[in-house]
Amino acid sequence: MASKTVRVTLAPNHSVTLTSDAPDIGNLVSEIVKIKDEFSSDLVQVSCDSETFDEAGFKEIIVQATEEFLKQIHLDEMAYSKALTALQAGPDSSA
Repeated sequence: MASKTVRVTLAPNHSVTLTSDAPDIGNLVSEIVKIKDEFSSDLVQVSCDSETFDEAGFKEIIVQATEEFLKQIHLDEMAYSKALTALQAGPDSSA
């Protein structure tokens, strides 16, 4: 089975090329993190060198996974900020 090359463009100047036999998911995640504050599902584009590849379906998967990943990052950042604020406030003096 021949390897397919899939190009995922997340935003201008933020593209990742994946191959079906050895996809570099780490590089994809790195690009997502780089654009986390400017991600727009409208900018995501997927192209493949195989006519039988479901580009629209793969784009939907990428968009859903990216949105969920970024939501989790935001929740983690909020929890971190809350914990940092509590530590900086010091022990509760009313106890």
